[in-house]
Amino acid sequence: MYFNKNLINTFVSVDSQDELFKFMSDCLNKSGCVKDSFYDGIISREAEYPTGIQIGNVGFAIPHTDSKHVLESQICFASLKKPIDFADMTDVNNKFPVNLVFMLAMKEPGDQIKTLQKLMEVFANEEVINFLLKSDDKDQILNILKENGID
Repeated sequence: MYFNKNLINTFVSVDSQDELFKFMSDCLNKSGCVKDSFYDGIISREAEYPTGIQIGNVGFAIPHTDSKHVLESQICFASLKKPIDFADMTDVNNKFPVNLVFMLAMKEPGDQIKTLQKLMEVFANEEVINFLLKSDDKDQILNILKENGID
């Protein structure tokens, strides 16, 4: 299972991408899922390969890094109190506000691709996305993600 209720964060208040990455990396680190090098891995990978994706009027980010920084596969989720700009994964010159962030820590590289595919299916589900944007019930968030194949 890739989701732990303790790694679901709602209405996170941060002022920058860097602050968000530190917060989420620290959550994963405290849970024992990642090495201390994970945060630096996330920062350097995002700088080179941005992970923002916009579907409709909702911005998502899927920051991740090499499996060498991961001890145990896990996903950290954050809905943001106010959006933060991310660069588009297909056009680094295009930036847009992101509301929902799924930070991936995958031990096996193949798991990352499968998880990304499942997340893309979730991003296309307007009902699920509206729920994630408005809910602060970690149990319900966990359940709805499991029901949609993110587990």
